[in-house]
Amino acid sequence: MQFYHGDMCMQMCAVRNLGSKIFRNLLQICLFPVRLKRQSVCERKLQMNLLITLIVVLNSQPADARDVKPKEETYVPDYTIYHNVSQLQKDLADIAQRNPNYFKLDHTYRSRLDQSQLLLRITNFTGSRVSHNLHVHIPKVKVLLSYAEHAREFLPVESMLYFLHNITGGLMAPAGSHSDLFSRFILSNFDLFIVAMMNPDGRHQVETTKNYCWRGTSEGVDLNRNFDWNFGGPGSSGDVNDEEYRGKKVFSEPESHILRELTSKYKFDAFVSFHAGIRQIYVPFADSKSKKIKRKPHNLDGMLDLATILSTATVNHYRYGLAYNLNDYTADGTVFDYMAGKRRIPFSFAIELWGIGDYKGAKCFDLFNPRSKNLQVAVEEIHPLYESLFRYLRKWKERQVIKALDPELDAPSLTLGFILLATVIIITIFVAIQNKLPQCLRVFPRRRVISLKSLSSTFSMVQLR
Repeated sequence: MQFYHGDMCMQMCAVRNLGSKIFRNLLQICLFPVRLKRQSVCERKLQMNLLITLIVVLNSQPADARDVKPKEETYVPDYTIYHNVSQLQKDLADIAQRNPNYFKLDHTYRSRLDQSQLLLRITNFTGSRVSHNLHVHIPKVKVLLSYAEHAREFLPVESMLYFLHNITGGLMAPAGSHSDLFSRFILSNFDLFIVAMMNPDGRHQVETTKNYCWRGTSEGVDLNRNFDWNFGGPGSSGDVNDEEYRGKKVFSEPESHILRELTSKYKFDAFVSFHAGIRQIYVPFADSKSKKIKRKPHNLDGMLDLATILSTATVNHYRYGLAYNLNDYTADGTVFDYMAGKRRIPFSFAIELWGIGDYKGAKCFDLFNPRSKNLQVAVEEIHPLYESLFRYLRKWKERQVIKALDPELDAPSLTLGFILLATVIIITIFVAIQNKLPQCLRVFPRRRVISLKSLSSTFSMVQLR
């Protein structure tokens, strides 16, 4: 397709989110459509403005649309502190083996290169499927957590491991201690599904090539653009060389199937996709269509209420809000939009746990992950966010059950009302029939009533005599 007029070129180049190759091709077409001797002054000025616009656009990409080529990093992970994929798998297998009544590790779901996505299910498998309050049985809260969609983001996985070790540590803690109470709270009230490694192939590529800018799968697909929610929109890319490459079609990647299948099989109360790069809590929606029509999720008030609590749960404050308001760019085909829009899960978030956003001089690993020596402090600071998340969800679940069973829960007061009514009826009947009973059987014997008038007459007669 060719364009011969500067204004048509400007219209095409104004389209957002086109790949850099397309921009360069348009640049060539627009700058040289006609011979210079045939160009007017207006046309030359228009083409110069176009050149300036293209240069600005090509050099103003958002923080999460960085070049995926390797950089000379400021620092890299120390794998005696950070976990690589094999260490992670070994650690999770050890947890499951030591605690079979509470942890089950599933290797059914696998990547394109046949690596396990490490699905961990956590609950008290030997106990009741429900917890209790004073009046009703509360079903366990079903929560789905997803980690490592983006290969270069190590920190979220480490925060997950810290959370898991807090649970296992509580199993051996003194009764009544904070650790003991936390473990019992999680195992008794929740049915957790954790996808510990959504993108094992991409993570393996990062570890072997030491390209800490790599974000996608082994095919370069951004899993967080591969889901069935406004798939193919301008908030993604069809260019295989772009880090936001969405794939050939919706759910084209085997790695994305696990979340689709789990949410088809189970009815979840909450879903969270964990990331890093900045401290922000994203509420759906992030896609370009939702931004245009101002679409909001069905449980917006509840999500914002929880996001408000999570934003101040740690020593570091998190910004929160509708994703298309928080960011100056849109994202189409994201997993948390899919969970809210298609699966209608009451709570769906994307939470970026750590970072300050892009900054001058930033490389890649340092943009998404702390230094190895600072990792322990970082995951300790994040942990209260997990605690606040689960406390809120448990209370919310209880409120939902109470709301659904409201007539039954009013039974105690209703019973009391029936008792009082029956008592009144019995007393009324008793009073009505007691006058008909023999004198000896009456509870209140009939007494002669003397009026004051008759009593006064009697006194007068006595005085006359």
